Amino acid sequence: MSPQRERILKAAAALFAREGYHGAGMARLEQEVGLKRGALYHHIGNKESLLYEISRTQLEHMVGISTRIAAEAPDEAACLRLMARALLRNIADHRVEWTVHYRDFNALTGERLRHVLELRDRYAEIWQRVYASGAARGLFQPAEPRVAVLGILGMFNYSYLWIEGDGRLDTDRIADLYCDIFLRGVLLAPHPPPPPDEE
Repeated sequence: MSPQRERILKAAAALFAREGYHGAGMARLEQEVGLKRGALYHHIGNKESLLYEISRTQLEHMVGISTRIAAEAPDEAACLRLMARALLRNIADHRVEWTVHYRDFNALTGERLRHVLELRDRYAEIWQRVYASGAARGLFQPAEPRVAVLGILGMFNYSYLWIEGDGRLDTDRIADLYCDIFLRGVLLAPHPPPPPDEE
């Protein structure tokens, strides 16, 4: 992604988060980035393409990270913790983008909306596969994986409303706390403590 396009996306995310996707006009975005309408459209296409890029970028990033973690984690409980930490760090680091996504993604239409929904499903499915694997091995309660995962992801997803990315809150500690609340409800046997902090 070019530096100019990245700058426009960051400005658009901040504007949409502040004023709402429907309330933010392109004239205001032109002022924010210092570009005329023609130059702005050259870089981003249209307003909906901005919303799509804001949502798509973060979702694809989390799908990639979680796929890697799921392939490398020593067991399912550790995997859920590591994915939880990665998610909460990302929400804190990109709170503006996640605010826009969660609040306004349904303003997308056609193939853009289908792709974003597909990415959301792919991400949840990674968690569901991990949970189902743990349940099959007798580690977790044999609950419906989709319901269990939607429950824990709901705790994390709404953190965009309050979490700060300025270091005042340790996102790993918050993620571990959420996982403790969740895992103690579904673990069938004692389990080792959370994995050590990553370097």
